Amino acid sequence: MTGPRRFRAGRFLDAAAVHAAADANPRLRRFMRTIAEHSEAGEVRSRRLLEHLIRRIVDDVGDLHLGNALNRLERIAVLRDNIAAILDHVLEGGTLPEGVRVATLGEYFDQLSTEMRELSRPREGIVGDAPLRLADGAAAYADSLLRDFDAGGGAAGRHVEPTAIVGDAFRAMPADRQAALRRAAELEPAALWHAVAAESEAGKRAAVADLETRLGGRLTPDELARLRTAVDDLGRARSRGLQMGDARLAQALARIADPDLRALVAGTGDVWLTQQLAVHNPEALATLWRRFRERGGRADDSAGFRAYLRHDMVTYGRGVLGEYSAAFSLSSIELFLKGPDANVKVAGTDLVGIGHDGWVWLIDDKSHRASSVGGVSALTDNLVTNLRRDAADFRDAIARLHRDDPGFTPDPRILDAISRMEDAAAEIDRINRRGSASTRPARISAALQERRLRLRVTSAAGEVREITQALRDLGLAVEATGTPVPLPPTGGR
Repeated sequence: MTGPRRFRAGRFLDAAAVHAAADANPRLRRFMRTIAEHSEAGEVRSRRLLEHLIRRIVDDVGDLHLGNALNRLERIAVLRDNIAAILDHVLEGGTLPEGVRVATLGEYFDQLSTEMRELSRPREGIVGDAPLRLADGAAAYADSLLRDFDAGGGAAGRHVEPTAIVGDAFRAMPADRQAALRRAAELEPAALWHAVAAESEAGKRAAVADLETRLGGRLTPDELARLRTAVDDLGRARSRGLQMGDARLAQALARIADPDLRALVAGTGDVWLTQQLAVHNPEALATLWRRFRERGGRADDSAGFRAYLRHDMVTYGRGVLGEYSAAFSLSSIELFLKGPDANVKVAGTDLVGIGHDGWVWLIDDKSHRASSVGGVSALTDNLVTNLRRDAADFRDAIARLHRDDPGFTPDPRILDAISRMEDAAAEIDRINRRGSASTRPARISAALQERRLRLRVTSAAGEVREITQALRDLGLAVEATGTPVPLPPTGGR
């Protein structure tokens, strides 16, 4: 189950504006005086705590409103698609689609009207007349706020600018880049900061373009080129500082039991991968470290371990993306008996479905960068095993449904598909044990055809477009899934 979406709206608040608003409010001034009187850090800590509280509350309220709005927009999109599909069918055929009543169309329009109306009333759409609650209990919420504040060192929470790290990055630059930055800072300080602080590639491109426009030819082409490089360097340093502070890293290191792994995470300075995994999923980090060491990886090979992590994460992520993309792209499949899941490292078929024509599809997704595949063991060497395992799993699922609901009646198409899979497994097992090896591929292909089973390879998040002749002889084919999902770059972070 995924957690709630985080939008971090509070990071857009200007610190000076927050403090000015606090100074203008008598209750907030009293709050700061009270905190200052009971804190060794005095007024400095009280002002930082107030800023942190305001940013956090804006974060949490923003998450409620924006999350609710996005959910409504998603429901609106579904309703519009349903309405459009019905209207298109009527325009093409003159009648409503089978099973759709006239009242259904009206209900869709009513639901769409309600969702649109609630979208314009965000607070009422979330809680109605009830109080807006950010947590189950005030004490728990206050404790969470203070933990976040203390974890950030009491410096306005997690959104404090990493000025020391950015300063170090500036001092490490060549003199000509420093000079270009100083010149831009003199002419357009606000635009320069927006370019450095941009948090997305699109935002950075727009901010840099705006900066160059504002500079209006007052820098030479060489100076502009050095400025762009310098802005990139400072932006990366700033982002690194925001991702990992000393207190956060110390907490992550305290959770690592293996001393070699702890030393490696502390010494790499790899904010983007190793240290982030230590913060967010130390259990997975420990598992991957154990596998790396079992495969001969050295305890001091930080670069090798990072490469191992990245390969594992990209391969795993691409596999999950490929399976789900394939499942939602195969319009010929009417019913999936085995859908996509996150267990991409488990041996076996990836997807099993029944097509509109009644044929059973056995699918293995190969979201590889290579354009050709020469081996699909799930549908070749292990085909008999996988057919039998999938058929047994499907029968077990039907039995569970029967136990939960004695009146349950399975779809006859599913029972027929399972029987054909079992029959194919028995026949292919017999073929593998008897007869000439040279004729085996043709006999296996014929056995699958007779039982209306298709073997298909997809590459929804890869580049595979062809398979070897040996695979084609067995009846395999590559099934297109539309526009490929863009793959992440091989290098970089």
